[in-house]
Amino acid sequence: MAQGEIIDRDFAAKFLVAADAPLDYGVYLLFHEWWAEAPREAIEAYSRELASIPEAAPLLASRFIAEPLSLERLAACAPGTLGHAYRRFIIDNGLEQNLGRNYRKFNAELTASGKLDRLPPDLSYMMVRGFQIHDFLHVLTGYEATNWGELALAAFYLAQLRFPYHAMRVAVTTAHMAFVRPGLIVDAMDAFVDGWSFGRSACNLNFERWEDELDTPLEVLRARMKLNRTRMAA
Repeated sequence: MAQGEIIDRDFAAKFLVAADAPLDYGVYLLFHEWWAEAPREAIEAYSRELASIPEAAPLLASRFIAEPLSLERLAACAPGTLGHAYRRFIIDNGLEQNLGRNYRKFNAELTASGKLDRLPPDLSYMMVRGFQIHDFLHVLTGYEATNWGELALAAFYLAQLRFPYHAMRVAVTTAHMAFVRPGLIVDAMDAFVDGWSFGRSACNLNFERWEDELDTPLEVLRARMKLNRTRMAA
């Protein structure tokens, strides 16, 4: 890179591709592209952010990744429980493939691919665990699997986890609405503000073993995690 440049210009070109059409060049792809040339200072800063979250230490130490769940297991959960609501969310959104995904294998494959070579171990683990609990967070927060629900949840994540993936989601979306589709500004910013404020006021959801709470009433969990509030229509 030229003197004074911090953001790699080849990566910046890929960022602009994502900003042109966020649904065609997803943040998941952009996230992996960034690590190859990410400034060491930024990587270290994200590592410090993660380590500074009080609730993070036990999960980071255990490296817990749950075994795949099944619809049969979820069907045994009583109405009103987390498991019952989770099963409904999975079926309604056609996410059965996500439910049966082996995240231990996924983590091993990503590590072997070399794509995570510069990613510190704690961040690498939280990326995989984050994918595993993503749909649980939809259920717990009440944000639907819609465009606005996903944006609100991204801001919720960023408020609680301060992870590069979610920061990139916000950056790509704001770039798209600023330079391509200004008509999105009101709805997108409403989603971001709602998710950010909700995430700041709630207990941290990212370091819980939600798979152990399938039979717990959903409203009990929401009360425990300070999630009982009026949410935007997402």
